[in-house]
Amino acid sequence: MQISALFDQIEQLPMVPEVVRTLIMQLNDPDIDLGSVASDVAKDQAISLKVLRIVNSAHFGLSRKISSIDEAVVMLGMAKLKNIVVASGLTGCVHHVVGMDMKKFWQESIYIAGIAKELAILTDESDPDTAFTAGLLSTIGCLLIVMGVPSQSILIKDKLEEGMTQYDAELEVLGFSSGNLASNLIEKWRFPNVLGDAIYAYQRPLQLDKDNALACILHLAQYLASEKVKNSDFDTIMANFPFEAANKVKLNHKLMECHLDGIFVEISGLDELLS
Repeated sequence: MQISALFDQIEQLPMVPEVVRTLIMQLNDPDIDLGSVASDVAKDQAISLKVLRIVNSAHFGLSRKISSIDEAVVMLGMAKLKNIVVASGLTGCVHHVVGMDMKKFWQESIYIAGIAKELAILTDESDPDTAFTAGLLSTIGCLLIVMGVPSQSILIKDKLEEGMTQYDAELEVLGFSSGNLASNLIEKWRFPNVLGDAIYAYQRPLQLDKDNALACILHLAQYLASEKVKNSDFDTIMANFPFEAANKVKLNHKLMECHLDGIFVEISGLDELLS
């Protein structure tokens, strides 16, 4: 099957809100106009209401209620607010897909994003905001498969239950991976190449792009997010930890022992994005 044929099967591709598109296009831009960003967020009622609800949640523990996006910028800083806006916009771009538990899907995507950001900070191998955005987008190929070819998605699920990896199952059934599919959508959206390149390679980073640190971080984040959802303990997580990818970004057992609990605590507040 060709990727273009799968896209043709989808009645309507996910659409990204304009303010989210602007933030993603301006990743790593030191000259970004923060006032303009806050103004654009405020104009999108759905996103601004969600952002304010999250900012006022118990997770942030602010001393007073925040009633405007400008106040949120002051209290949280633009970096944290940007991630909340991007996550709010992307998780809202697809609400219902037959055959998928969308809350579970977005929860794992958000965990991947949050863990990727924390690993980027810990390793200093990638920009944290870029890692967060890439993490959110990394699983969208799985969503597109269910949307476009639901019968094949069932075959993939069957092969996963037989013990195949996600990448191998997708390749056998479709001839391409969900990472490849997601990278094509990112190209259609004209987002920065750094996102598409990492997402293309993240399922098999050492084979597909061995020098891509962000792909390795996404690979690790996906593994840790799946273990977080299962409430696995540290020893269980470490038993199958992808150390080859970890070594590429200077992560080892000792660092994970010191920081994993903190990473999981840090991402716990992201559940607010699903409410």
